[in-house]
Amino acid sequence: MSEKKLVCHGAQCTCKFGDAPDTLVVSSQQKVYINDTAGSQKLVATNKELGAPFQVKTFGQCKNQPLPSGGFNLCTPTLTTWQGFFEKTQLKSNQGYPLLEDSKATCVYGGASCVEIMFHGQVAEPSVQNLDNADAEVINQIMPLVFINAIKAPNPYDTIAVSTTDDDQEEEQKCKAISPPAAPSRIIGTCQYYKWRFNNFMERHDTCKHDPPDYYYGPLREIEGGLGVLDAINEWWTPSLEKEMGNEKLVEYKRPHGVFRGVPSKSYGYKYCVRFTSVLMPELSPEGKIWLKLAKKLLQEYIELGIVDKIYTSVRNKSYNKRYNLPEKLKTFYSKIEERNDEFRDFAFATHPDAYLDAGLTGIPISDKIKVSLTPDFKEWGSEKTWEQAMLVMEEQINDWYKQAEAGLKEAQEDIEQAVAQAEGYLELFKDSLDLWEKINRQLDKYRNMPWSK
Repeated sequence: MSEKKLVCHGAQCTCKFGDAPDTLVVSSQQKVYINDTAGSQKLVATNKELGAPFQVKTFGQCKNQPLPSGGFNLCTPTLTTWQGFFEKTQLKSNQGYPLLEDSKATCVYGGASCVEIMFHGQVAEPSVQNLDNADAEVINQIMPLVFINAIKAPNPYDTIAVSTTDDDQEEEQKCKAISPPAAPSRIIGTCQYYKWRFNNFMERHDTCKHDPPDYYYGPLREIEGGLGVLDAINEWWTPSLEKEMGNEKLVEYKRPHGVFRGVPSKSYGYKYCVRFTSVLMPELSPEGKIWLKLAKKLLQEYIELGIVDKIYTSVRNKSYNKRYNLPEKLKTFYSKIEERNDEFRDFAFATHPDAYLDAGLTGIPISDKIKVSLTPDFKEWGSEKTWEQAMLVMEEQINDWYKQAEAGLKEAQEDIEQAVAQAEGYLELFKDSLDLWEKINRQLDKYRNMPWSK
């Protein structure tokens, strides 16, 4: 399945008969946002943006309207239809379908497909505040030496975010779901934990429209009146997951507003638990296997401390604690956190440095660390806005290496150089964010100048 960006408010459009671009103004709906954490600017554009949905409302001179005396009339765009929009998702707010970056529109004066999208409107805007607070957004399973942040690049199929409206508040009032119960102790540390949590959420929310956090077992996809019958490989799995998960049976959940399934290939908890267990575990040293088994257990125990006991605070991620005013507001923050997908993801990733390091990550062989770093699918999880969370683990790893060097227990220089090379390779993905590039390069200097490398 090719990945195309969704179009949002502020996209740049052009007409093949005009001589100047214009900016798209979304006015057909005021509820669904993307690429906009504040939920106030980046409205998703749909095929309902008709007429003259532009800022200046002209593409300059219209070469399809010549004047008898020479020259051309001023363009006055009048869009009648859009082609190439995303037909698998329909917004309830305006019954429209999201536009994609290759969507085209028909104009009364220019004809079919004359208006095109030059730039989809989604932007990455790293700032000083991003750098200061970036350690809250983590993706620590990607590389144990450099844990890249886990909020992936915009994906047209699962990044639509809905702001709070009167409809949402009404749904909150109708929801009668009880608080999450403790997971059975027998599944703690297994991949079944994430499926159990997903299924338990669906059972408790069987009469409302709340979706479970996609971290568990992926986002919900409607299969009746929505996506229809889809090709299993292309929609529900990636090729690697097809092999790893085998004949995974997807449960269908009937709700008042449709029939749904989870999409485990777009999960994080279940997907990487399976991958680390079935692919990585057999390749690790005895020490590495002990670490991985304990790390999986701790990751789930820390999630339980949040959603069930409502007492989790991060030992190493102080910015996470500060952002949500923890521990002062523990009960308030963790109450119904499963219904707040972004905050749940933030919470789940905040547990990763604590779980990995508490399980003894710094003490396993460097060869194991490299194998861990090569396990995830970087095409899915490698395009991140921040690296700051990585520093929490890197600093502890560096301190551990220094202690080994001082004790004369120098690890193989080849392995260390290979680990640094891996980190530099991932950094290449982020060259477009120059501030982050420079910041992380300064951190990597600590690796390049270890005592035993001289």
